[in-house]
Amino acid sequence: MVFGLASCQEYLEEKPDKSILVPTSPEDVQALLDYYPNLNQNSLITFIISDDWETTSANWESLQLWEQNAYLWKTEIFDPNTQSTDYIRLHNQIFTANVCLEVLNKVEEASEEIKNLQGQALALRARALFELSLLFLPHTLSEDADISKIPIHLKPEINSDPEMLGVNETLDIVEQDLLEAFNLLYEKGAYRTRPDKISVQALLSRLYLYQLRWEDALESSKYVLQSDYELMDFHNLNAALAYPFEVFNSETLLYGVTSSFSVTASSASYVNSELYAQYAENDMRKSLFFTLDRDSLPLFKGSYIGDYNLFTGISLSEVYLTMAESAVRTGKVEEGLSYLNSLGENRYREFEEWDLTDSAQVLELVFEERRKELVFKGTRWMDMKRMESLGIPNNPTRIIYGGQYLLNSESQFTLQVPAYEIELESR
Repeated sequence: MVFGLASCQEYLEEKPDKSILVPTSPEDVQALLDYYPNLNQNSLITFIISDDWETTSANWESLQLWEQNAYLWKTEIFDPNTQSTDYIRLHNQIFTANVCLEVLNKVEEASEEIKNLQGQALALRARALFELSLLFLPHTLSEDADISKIPIHLKPEINSDPEMLGVNETLDIVEQDLLEAFNLLYEKGAYRTRPDKISVQALLSRLYLYQLRWEDALESSKYVLQSDYELMDFHNLNAALAYPFEVFNSETLLYGVTSSFSVTASSASYVNSELYAQYAENDMRKSLFFTLDRDSLPLFKGSYIGDYNLFTGISLSEVYLTMAESAVRTGKVEEGLSYLNSLGENRYREFEEWDLTDSAQVLELVFEERRKELVFKGTRWMDMKRMESLGIPNNPTRIIYGGQYLLNSESQFTLQVPAYEIELESR
């Protein structure tokens, strides 16, 4: 297995000449798909541009230029000579999936093992495509939805011309990949780093929520609920631990990670102070998710990975919140509230069930619980973007050296593709 991972790393680092090393067997493909430091790594930009966190002016000054620009919600984050690690990694993930699919398509006998490998590749490609769309394409409701396009390679040939795709075309591919993957994958994978039918339905529920397809999101979420995954009872966790959560816990549907010593591991990456103030004293997440530094400023410690790296995969609690919102938006208010109460009894001390009948009030409760439950899990930018498209922006503010920076225009929700990458595509 060690040799397999080593060969994966060599393959991924030595491209772009496809002739250098090409997988030729299902075993090679599985080794590539199991190289989780690449395929299960999510973007850092998505976290930086979210309003989950804040930092000091002095710490902001120590960040890289592109990180500084992202923090201040500039649309042009990268200067002309700067490459984006996140942009490259996401395209690398798509390329790896394309290569794996090409190898598997040449296998004469489509066994269950081959189908499962094809499903893994499709699901991982879909996840990377979705993340690209969240960063570099407008929301489907935007006036620019049919205008803005980004280069996407859907073939494994390095020198092939990319397809220029808009958000609707890209998300159509994401959905098609996930639906096809669902038909090919095992019900439950051997490892949480591998997609399976359950995690694919969870990814579909996320996609459908972003697209405002409430019925579809509810249906996909309910499929996940039928699995043997369970919500953690936070009463049983020890808040005194430096990191209270274990990796691959009962809520982890698909492993994902975002890591950066300068951001996610920084002692000056504070939890949004306004958000922190929303946690009631009987909310066990307050002590399990956060710790206070010497100046009583809140730092995050609640990663489902069990260390300073951020869990940015997909969890069962996210699916519960998607179910709740989708149910309410489709008129099933009592059902939606029941999902919130199921989550609440595992999150609050001496919990008293919420008893609301007004759909607007229940929806507001969903938003509040989603905000508090999914903090530092990499979903906030997606929620900010879809809320803005629905006309419910929260217009966050950041202050650096006395200057005030706002996220208050639609254009700020679509980042510009790095000029360096555009130049490479045109060669």
